[in-house]
Amino acid sequence: MEKEVKVVTFSLPYLCKNVMTYKAKILVIDDEIDILDLLEMLLTTEGYEVFQASNGVDGLLYADIHQPDLILLDLMMPGMDGYAVISSLKDKPSVANIPVIMLTAMAQAKEKIKGLTAGAEDYITKPFDTEELILRIESVLNRTLPVKYMNPLISAMGNSYSEDAVEQLASHLQAAAAIQRGLEPKTTPQIPGFDIAGYLHSSMSISGDFYDFIQLNDHCFGLVIADVRGKGIPAALLMAMIRTALRLVSREEATRHTSPAANVLKRVNDLIATDTAPDLFATIVYGILDVHPTIDKNVQQPPTFRYANAGHCYPLHVADEQVRTLTVGGLLLGSFEFANFDEELIELKAGHILLFYTDGIVEAEGPDGQPYGEERLQQVLLQSRYLSADGICQRISSSLDQFIRTGKIDRLNADSPPESFPQLKDDLAMVVVKVGENQTFDLETN
Repeated sequence: MEKEVKVVTFSLPYLCKNVMTYKAKILVIDDEIDILDLLEMLLTTEGYEVFQASNGVDGLLYADIHQPDLILLDLMMPGMDGYAVISSLKDKPSVANIPVIMLTAMAQAKEKIKGLTAGAEDYITKPFDTEELILRIESVLNRTLPVKYMNPLISAMGNSYSEDAVEQLASHLQAAAAIQRGLEPKTTPQIPGFDIAGYLHSSMSISGDFYDFIQLNDHCFGLVIADVRGKGIPAALLMAMIRTALRLVSREEATRHTSPAANVLKRVNDLIATDTAPDLFATIVYGILDVHPTIDKNVQQPPTFRYANAGHCYPLHVADEQVRTLTVGGLLLGSFEFANFDEELIELKAGHILLFYTDGIVEAEGPDGQPYGEERLQQVLLQSRYLSADGICQRISSSLDQFIRTGKIDRLNADSPPESFPQLKDDLAMVVVKVGENQTFDLETN
């Protein structure tokens, strides 16, 4: 019976971003140190990233450096007052669109009008009520953040921008996502004696991570996992190019007997490096699972895995209740035309497990900013070695979800992956190959 591949995707987050799921940056400009410290403590507790400036000159500098999503600005400051700061902000294109909330001890209507006329979004009178301040900040950010993230799209569309054009672009993105989903493996290889599973979770509607399974001959199967630089449409286009090239080249190289895995990456690299810009590249592991090696026709050989690595996360190999990394590496795919790759051959025995994964897993952060890391991944993999390949994927994804939410992985009894992660910064993918206890060493043609 065919096993379905786990695939989870997100809709476009930047078109419907909510301030409560995005750590907005706020710059506070005030000459009173106590006010600066109070606001930093208050806003940090609310989940914002806070920067301080104690005068107008530093405030303008920090606004340009940090590009905050909002500025809280004291109007009455020695030297350069708040009105002058607003005027300078509006005169500089790089910071002109940053919204400003005035902090003022003056309650006169004319002062408020003067500040709003100068370009401020809102005002708060000192001494301020903290609940009111937070509500005002949220109100301004809910208005301005969507505009901030849509502006680059509008600018790119130029004269063609219109509501109809945006709607058409959205339909094109949905079509691109549907096409990409069509390229994803619908089933995993059905090889007697082996248990194989794959998992993909995208941070956007279209992904730069991918994995693939390629039938090479009657006893060899190609395995691919890759991470294309960036996200969105550019990454998806490069992903489709690499996937197509890999399928064509790997089947041709399978007929040769010298370094088939390394040669595949070399040839695909030459194609990508020639036809793409230098900043478009991918990391990738390509390997060949041979379930019936023919080194000696008179002796049944154990299955082997021959792989090459182009700058990707090192795969993990579980053997004899130990986890080791497969450390053969190489240059990024597509960055250098002169790149060459090494390969390694390993024997697979009963109970062995191979785990391939993208950096979205080990670089995912908990609430305190600490990464999930390879050590935790190895720990979960080792503790899950008695599960099926699909169960291992589920256990890893569940532990990752728990870590992102709580910073811990102390409950490892989840039997299914989460339906939705907290908003991810990067795509993540993994493939698990588990060798059974009773291999037949024959490959069923898919």
